[in-house]
Amino acid sequence: IIKYLIKSRDFEQQYKLATTDGLTDLYNHRYFQEQIRMQIEHSKRYETEFSLIIIDIDFFKKFNDSFGHQSGDAVLRQVAQTIKKNVRATDIVCRYGGEEMSIILPSTDNKEAYFTANKICEKIAENKFKLANGKSTNVTISLGVATFPADGENAPDLIESADKKLYEAKNSGRNQVK
Repeated sequence: IIKYLIKSRDFEQQYKLATTDGLTDLYNHRYFQEQIRMQIEHSKRYETEFSLIIIDIDFFKKFNDSFGHQSGDAVLRQVAQTIKKNVRATDIVCRYGGEEMSIILPSTDNKEAYFTANKICEKIAENKFKLANGKSTNVTISLGVATFPADGENAPDLIESADKKLYEAKNSGRNQVK
């Protein structure tokens, strides 16, 4: 029994290492791709909707250049935790890459996803984020929302739709949802 428990604990640890981002403690890109495919299959089978939010921290390169990468890492961690605190337990929050994050919202229509995205946008904008030097600053995010199947019937199309809306938000002044 002890050997089984040790192996079980080791497997859980290995699985966590394989599916989560070490910096933000969010699910990683590989897990995101796996989950979005599973959500599409589930939604097709049960004829339900689900939504995707893609998030980007505004002016993050300039932020890193001004405050340093350690402060950038600190802000990434805090933004990730703020996002996780403002979604449902069933939502899947992932680090998409760099300063981009994503949320898969099962059984969620576009209106609900847009509401969630706006709530997150507001929470991030009103927060003070601690930097590596102990000082604090504000950051903002831009978000793009897409819903299956209206905005795409496969993973690449749905991601592209959310990504286009993210860039609409950035090109329209940032710190907003499209």
